[in-house]
Amino acid sequence: MSMKSKVLFVFFNVVYFTFDWILLPYVPNPILFGWIPLQLFLLFVIPLVAAFVWGLYFNNFFKTQRHVKYDE
Repeated sequence: MSMKSKVLFVFFNVVYFTFDWILLPYVPNPILFGWIPLQLFLLFVIPLVAAFVWGLYFNNFFKTQRHVKYDE
């Protein structure tokens, strides 16, 4: 894996956790679709995006680990 992808992954995580833990409580909280608060909606949707990014990263990471023999 390139250093650029590793740095982007770390940067993504810093931004994600900063928003999720520090900034999200200060986001205005209108009701969406007539029943779900915006903050709750973001708490449900943003981790799905993060899981997709983490899946891409770790899938690429383990592709670089072909020399490791896990069966032994």
